[in-house]
Amino acid sequence: MKNSKPTWKEILAFAVGDGGCNLVWTTIGSYLTLYYTDSVGLAAAAIGTMMLLTRLLDGISDLIMGSIIDRTHTKWGKARPWILWTAIPMGLGLVLMFSVPSGLSSGGKMVYAVITYILMAVAIYTACNLAYNTLLSLEAPDPKDRVTMSSIRFFVTMSVVLFINYNCNNLVGKFGWTGMAAIFGIIATILLLITFAGTKERTHAEENTSKKQKNKISVRESFKLLFENRYFWLLTVVFVINYTVLGVNNGLRIYYARDVLGNVGLMGTLTLCFILPKLIGNLIYPYINKFLGKWKSMMIGYAIELLGVLIMAFTGTSFTTAVIGLVCLGIGGIPHNAGLFAMVADVIDYGEWKTGVRLDGMTNSVTSFGMKVGAGLGSAIVGWGLAWAAYDGSLTAKGVGQAAVTISGIKTVFTMVPAVLIVIGMVALFFCNLDKIYPQIAKGLEEKRANEK
Repeated sequence: MKNSKPTWKEILAFAVGDGGCNLVWTTIGSYLTLYYTDSVGLAAAAIGTMMLLTRLLDGISDLIMGSIIDRTHTKWGKARPWILWTAIPMGLGLVLMFSVPSGLSSGGKMVYAVITYILMAVAIYTACNLAYNTLLSLEAPDPKDRVTMSSIRFFVTMSVVLFINYNCNNLVGKFGWTGMAAIFGIIATILLLITFAGTKERTHAEENTSKKQKNKISVRESFKLLFENRYFWLLTVVFVINYTVLGVNNGLRIYYARDVLGNVGLMGTLTLCFILPKLIGNLIYPYINKFLGKWKSMMIGYAIELLGVLIMAFTGTSFTTAVIGLVCLGIGGIPHNAGLFAMVADVIDYGEWKTGVRLDGMTNSVTSFGMKVGAGLGSAIVGWGLAWAAYDGSLTAKGVGQAAVTISGIKTVFTMVPAVLIVIGMVALFFCNLDKIYPQIAKGLEEKRANEK
């Protein structure tokens, strides 16, 4: 196929888009609960429930948006235009979420939080991030290129996450929560526009499927075919588990640094311990994948992550054990970044191989659904966990530390909840070994496409 491989310019343009998405969503996942509890004065349990319920609603919007992307046909392709159309709303949405009017009553503030959260999570972020994730399978037909692109993408992502965690508190101190959100929102918009301008869709789907054939496939039939793909369901579970663990870690890390370790200034260092292994690992993951494959490396990654949280849970609380535990989480998470997203494209290929219909957008809804439901569930667990631990946000404003039972509770939620989730993820992944049958899939698709020429 002519020009079937993405250039390095395209790979880099693709990668920075996830930096834009994370300037929005990592900021929300790591700091929105803190903003709501300590600055706005909302109850932690109410925040957690709101985030979880919104995420369940979000799952429906992901599938709908996936269907819309599959039926989008423009001169730019079917995923890229949605990145263009949502780039500016992404930046504006972030600003709105961190701008709860101080003059509202407690009920009014909660209503404002619910409306802006739903607007952002269910509509804007769904359209943007799902289109971005779909772009991977459209831009890179070759699974090896997908792994490379995912690896570079997550190198950029981890760099952005470090930037956020090292600079967010300082920016809030200088410009307030709204000012910080405006700065991050502008940068995110620019990065997403670079992705739109610098990438190109190249997929077998447009070549091998006529418009007449596409029109024969109804939305209902598309959903039926998608739900019959068992790997779609298994990968959905893995995505939800991974992003719930990440949501708990991101949401509670600042509480762990400030209240458990007694020094909020350690937040950046703890984040570095978690992110730096991933940052380095994503650059070498294509070589790891070459020797171990996606499935085996991800199973090993789960084992290392489990070791990390158990070290923090069952050893004395100290900065040293926190560093060891978070480094293990970082190392274990390497294959769950690049490998997991590349595996989605394999699931798309599997669906086409089994049914003859390629559902790029709808299958990629697993990424958006899993990320957002996982992040929402993680945020809910953070809110419920803080309420269970009797956390009192007003004490921080008074310069008073949390009670001993609260500190112990934060540590338990920060470590044992991820431990349980990781075990569930290992079970789901055990039955999702696409590496084992992918040579057969690739051969079948190659023969099918050769016959259609």
